[in-house]
Amino acid sequence: MALRYLFIDFDSFYASVEQQSNPLLRGKPIAIVPTLNAETTSCIAASYEAKHFGIKTGVPVRQARALCPNIQFIQANHDKYVAIHNRMVETIHEVIFVDEVLSIDEMYGRLPPKWQKPKKARQKAETIKLALKQTIGREITASIGIAPNRFIAKLASKMNKPNGLVLVDYEQLPEILEAFDLSDITGIGARMQIRLKSHGITNVKELCQAKRETLHRIWGSIEGDRFWYALRGISLPEQETHKRTFGHSHVLPPKLRSTEGAFSTLHRMLEKACHRLRVEQYFTSHLVLQVKFGFEWRWHEAIRCSPTQDTLQLSQLLNLLWDCRPKMAPNPTKVSITLMGLIHAKNHTPSLFESAEDRRRAQLQSIMDQIKQRYGNRSIYYGNAMLAQKTTEAAPMRIAFNHIPDLTIESDQTFAKTPTQTTSPKPQGLDWD
Repeated sequence: MALRYLFIDFDSFYASVEQQSNPLLRGKPIAIVPTLNAETTSCIAASYEAKHFGIKTGVPVRQARALCPNIQFIQANHDKYVAIHNRMVETIHEVIFVDEVLSIDEMYGRLPPKWQKPKKARQKAETIKLALKQTIGREITASIGIAPNRFIAKLASKMNKPNGLVLVDYEQLPEILEAFDLSDITGIGARMQIRLKSHGITNVKELCQAKRETLHRIWGSIEGDRFWYALRGISLPEQETHKRTFGHSHVLPPKLRSTEGAFSTLHRMLEKACHRLRVEQYFTSHLVLQVKFGFEWRWHEAIRCSPTQDTLQLSQLLNLLWDCRPKMAPNPTKVSITLMGLIHAKNHTPSLFESAEDRRRAQLQSIMDQIKQRYGNRSIYYGNAMLAQKTTEAAPMRIAFNHIPDLTIESDQTFAKTPTQTTSPKPQGLDWD
């Protein structure tokens, strides 16, 4: 027996948080949406009661209402979700060491040798479930998978949702995986399915039977070999990852679907990205602007520069890109900003021609960052972002799949820690009983 990895996947996390917060929502079909009173938006999460009607992430509001007339739509509260996520990590960390948080609702830990026997591993998983129930609430449940490697543990966590607990060891592999569709397997998207099908692999059983050399050829790299080993429960050293981009995107609310509204929202998002850039000690050399006009016309433009953290310099570059937009296009409906070409501060060579003005501006931005961190992101800003700053619907904090916001950096609310505060504050608005 070698049950080395314990993988935790929270069940319908956003919807469960809302049901925990409001007892009136428990046991009822609900869907989480970016904004209320917008029929063109889509659901970003759904409760299990809503999923029974076929409602899932990405389903348009109109379609969700047609599938389930009694469904209730709840506006997403990302500050609340992050605060509860942080509390959950702390709770789990008291039982096992959390090696890595992969997303807002997924994390894993490695079991030490003395915990790798099935009885002990199951006991630790049950302890985690009980601790979460007592600390967070009964409505927010977790499905746990335990296996020889992280890949199989993640699949095991999906086998008995919700609130499941599945142990998978070597002797059960690969047969136990045959219940999955190819699309259920992490790392196999639509394009990879086409490539697999071209090599005669149409299901998971055929995938597991394929030779390592075949998967190497299909993937076109050593990733195919790593996948072959992963399917067999073999744990390989994790590959080091590097931060590649900082960015934000936002579907504009109706009141900001204008040239002025889009322009202001872009500058607000740029300020947020630059703040993160400085806090995490990166410099950027590549700015990308993307705009969706109407519901069909997509446009993008990019510009390069010397590595910088300077919001004002990047704002000037953003203005240059904005001037290149198509002038006869419909009103903008979505905007995004991305900072690429990242260089960490420890690898950055400062300019030999830095002026006193540059130093004063860097000092000013450092002070602005401190003010934002203490009083919230809307407390101080540059004039170009004024229109977006006046509405809370403009570029609010969002949770991406691979990025969990730091509330002290990205929230519009005040989450600054005092010097004596060592744990996350209890999330507001939850029924703890």
